[in-house]
Amino acid sequence: MVTYTRRRILQYGAAGGAMLFVPLSWAARVSSASATMAGKLAKYVQPVPRVGAGIAVAQQTPSGSNHYSFTQTEIARQLHPELPATPIWAYDDGHNGLAGQAGSFGMAVAAQSGTPVTMSFTNHLPTTYPSWIPVDPRLTPFRNPDGSPQVRVMTHLHGGFVAADSDGNPAATPQLFKRGQTQNVLYTNQLPQMPASLLWFHDHGLGTTRLNVFAGLAAGYLLRDEFDTGETDNPNGLPSGLGPDGFEVPLVIQDRQFLPTGEFLYPTSDIPGTTWIGEYFGDTMLVNGKVWPFLDVEPRLYRFRILNGCNARIMNLDIGGARMWQIGAEGGLWDVPVPVSQLVLAPAERADVLVDFSRLPGQTTVMTNGPLPAPVSNPAPQLAQVMQIRVADSTPVAPTIPAKLVGGRRAQLPAPVAQRFITLNEVDVDSPRWRLTLNDNPFMDNLPATETPKVGTVEDWYYINLTGDTHPMHTHLVTFQVVRRFPFDAEAYETAVGEGPNGGVPGGTDPRPYRLGPDLPPDPTERGFKDTVKANPGQVTVIRAKFDLPAKVRAPQSYVHHCHIVEHEDNDMMVPFTVVR
Repeated sequence: MVTYTRRRILQYGAAGGAMLFVPLSWAARVSSASATMAGKLAKYVQPVPRVGAGIAVAQQTPSGSNHYSFTQTEIARQLHPELPATPIWAYDDGHNGLAGQAGSFGMAVAAQSGTPVTMSFTNHLPTTYPSWIPVDPRLTPFRNPDGSPQVRVMTHLHGGFVAADSDGNPAATPQLFKRGQTQNVLYTNQLPQMPASLLWFHDHGLGTTRLNVFAGLAAGYLLRDEFDTGETDNPNGLPSGLGPDGFEVPLVIQDRQFLPTGEFLYPTSDIPGTTWIGEYFGDTMLVNGKVWPFLDVEPRLYRFRILNGCNARIMNLDIGGARMWQIGAEGGLWDVPVPVSQLVLAPAERADVLVDFSRLPGQTTVMTNGPLPAPVSNPAPQLAQVMQIRVADSTPVAPTIPAKLVGGRRAQLPAPVAQRFITLNEVDVDSPRWRLTLNDNPFMDNLPATETPKVGTVEDWYYINLTGDTHPMHTHLVTFQVVRRFPFDAEAYETAVGEGPNGGVPGGTDPRPYRLGPDLPPDPTERGFKDTVKANPGQVTVIRAKFDLPAKVRAPQSYVHHCHIVEHEDNDMMVPFTVVR
C-alpha cells in the first residue's frame, strides 16, 4: 500500500492542491473540533480595536527616555461578547498606562528610525504551563524540580537590526529567561537597515514559540521616519491618523479555536507519545485580538497595515469592491505603488496597502480569505470570512495615488560573493519521530552553523524545498531581496544527494542542474526588502542579503533562520547562522 505523506506529495503532482493527501493525524485532529465554539459565535458584533479604542501605544520621542519596561504575565480579556474572558499571556506595561492592555496585540510601540530604544521584559508567568497550553516535553530542555516542563520565554523583535544578544534567538541566548529573570535589549532602529515599517515583537522560546505566541505574547512595533511620518502633511500624502477616526489602520489577523469556557484550544496529537502537531489552524478569525469584528470607514482612501499573525495559516485576502495598491512590505515603503487584487500572506509577512472605498458609499463589504493560488500550498481548512467593513453613506472623496513614493526603495543589491544551498526537509511524517529540518540539521541537536557569511558581504541563499508545503522562511538580522524562483526535479535531486543521518537531505549541493524550467521573477508584491519569503514546493527560492552588523557590534554574532510556521520552527526547522569577520 502506498503511504501518502507531504514529503512525497511532489511525486504525485499535487503541489498546487493544498488539501490533497493531508496526513491522517491532522485530519483526525480536525474531526475532534466539535468541542469548540466554531460556528456558534455571532459575526460582526464588535468593532475592530483601534489605537485609543482597544489598542494602547507606547510612543517614543527623540527627547524622551526611550526605555520601556514590560512584564510577561497572564491577564484575561473578553474577545467576543458571547464568550467569557479568555486567559491570555501578555506584555504588560503599567508604567505607561498600558496595564492589562498588551495581550494578543492589544498594545504597540511607536518608535523613530535613527533613535534607539531600550526595553526590558521580566518573566512574571507561572513556572509551569496551565492546562490550556499543551507543551510537548520532547521539544524543550527546561524542567522544574518535579520534572514538568518549565516556562521560559524570550522576546524577539521580528525585523530588527540588532546585536545577537538583543535579538532574542536561542542560538545567542540558549537558556532563555525563567520566572523572575529580566531580558534587557537594545533595539537600534538604525538607518538604512530600519526605515519606517511595521515590525512586531513576539516570544521565541526554544521549542515553545508556537505555544507562547498562541497564548498572546505578541505586539506591534511601528517605525516612523522623515518620509513616513504618520502626520497629515507626510511627503507622500498617505492616509494618516491611527486613532479611532483616523485613516491608517493596523490589522493583525490570527486564527484561533475557543472552548465554551472562553479558553483558547490548542489540539494535541493522536500519535502515541507525542503532543506536538504539525500545524495549528483555528476555526475562528481574530482581527486585532477580537473575534470577527467590523470596521467603520468613510468612502475615501485608507492605509491598511496588515500582518499575518497566524501560527501556520497562509491567507489570500480580498476586499470585495475595493481597489488596492500595495506600497510596502516588511522592509518599508517601496519606490512606487503596485496595483493588487489580492494579498497572499504567509505567517509573519506584512503588507502596507492603500484601499479605496470611495466607490462604495453606504455599502457593506467583507474582507475574505480565499483559496490559495498555485504553487502556494498550505493544508489549512478553509476559513473564508475575516471581518466586515461598513462604508459610511457620506460624500465620497476621490483617491490620490502617488506615482512615486518619496523615501521608498526597491530591493536592488549588488552581485553576491557567495552562494549557499539550503534544503527544506520533512521526515518520518505521522510517527513519533516526525520533524522538519534545514540541511538535515535539527536545531536541538546543537550542531554548528553551516551558514557563516562574512560581515559586510552579499550572499545568495537557495532554499530548496523538498516537502509538499510552502514554508515562510524568515532570517533574523537582515532584510533581503527576493531574486528569483525556478522549478526543479525534487526526486532526482534527493536521489543524487542522498539521505543524511537524520533522514533528510543534507544541504550544500547546487540544485541548478536539476531545474525543470526557466527562472521565475519575484512576484510584484515582493518588490521591496523582506524578512520572510514563501518557499513553495517544487521550487528553489533564491534570496540575496547583505550581512551588515549594527554600529559598534563586532563579529562573530550568532542568529537563526527558520520556517515561520511556528510548529515547524519548534520541531525542528531552524538552524543558526553566524556572521564572521
